[in-house]
Amino acid sequence: MGYIFSEYGKLRRNSYLVLNIMQMGLHDVTGSTSLTYALPYENEQGPEYGDEWIYFYDDEGNTHTMNFSTLPQETRGIIFGEAYFYLYTRRNTDPEQLFIPEENQLFSSQYFNSSNNIKVVTHGWYSHEKTEWLQEIKDAFLRKYDFNVITVDWSELAKNPAYPWSAFSTRYVGKRTGKLLDTIAETYGLNGGVMHLMGHSLGSHVMGYTALFSKQRINRITGLDPARPLFELPLMAPDYRLEKSDAEFVDIIHTCGGVYGYRRSHGHADFYPNDGCPKQPGCEGAQQVIEGCSHGRSTLYFAESIDSKVPFVSYPCENWERFESGECKENPTNMGYPVSTNSRGDHYLNTNSEPEFARGPSED
Repeated sequence: MGYIFSEYGKLRRNSYLVLNIMQMGLHDVTGSTSLTYALPYENEQGPEYGDEWIYFYDDEGNTHTMNFSTLPQETRGIIFGEAYFYLYTRRNTDPEQLFIPEENQLFSSQYFNSSNNIKVVTHGWYSHEKTEWLQEIKDAFLRKYDFNVITVDWSELAKNPAYPWSAFSTRYVGKRTGKLLDTIAETYGLNGGVMHLMGHSLGSHVMGYTALFSKQRINRITGLDPARPLFELPLMAPDYRLEKSDAEFVDIIHTCGGVYGYRRSHGHADFYPNDGCPKQPGCEGAQQVIEGCSHGRSTLYFAESIDSKVPFVSYPCENWERFESGECKENPTNMGYPVSTNSRGDHYLNTNSEPEFARGPSED
């Protein structure tokens, strides 16, 4: 097992190095960071919920307490692990594990096709490469396109009950992913123009770091409800979170804004289905179930958008209230995979409560 970060080279001799790097990214926030504006339902958990801690409902239906009120003051609870890479193409039914070659060695793969574009997808906290939504995105791509789809499994680091350690691990995983993409590019004479990175929750920040550390100028990053705790609350400096300078085009789908996910706009184009916050249509139950379901909706909307005949048509608008009042019906753009990379600003739309989630154009 490698160190969690390349910066961890001295970790065993300097136990506070990790904490210092984490603290370097912290940025003061002006204005309200309160949760209450984001919830259209009663907050059952008390005033600190959302600002200091939350119940996190994972992909398997398990609930975890995520505490982000303070950073760890010692390295107790740190988990060492690695990131693993798997290639899926139309030529291989089983995933091929990819390895970063030794220095001055070329990348090697039985199934990678340098003529095809590269799609990279990863998960978030308490998740893994085999999670259903991630596999559905991979399958949808390969049903419609002949792509190289690379999945990043960093579950050894993501399944740390001490959320801050997993949050900080995104930097290491991004650095490793960037190294893999660089070796692929160097081996085949490619560049970042053929690369599209996608991540859910903490995985969005993995992809931001991937672009930061890669030598390539990445063409596109899609953030699927990027994680808010310790990235937007408190606000990290741009080099420590996903934001629009990370790629030629960054699009973000917000579905649990103000709780699990970003509430503010951080991309070239930010999409707010159903106002981008819980509860998303069809998400019912206890508060943590509603929030977990809403957080996951970003992945389902994106997966559906890849090969659906009905588009997720959105409209640029100043805010949700103006959109709902019918003031914003011009310059429609599709949310999800087929988005125009010329799109800019905030976009709003409604969805259905179950698949097919997309409604197509709004009716006058």
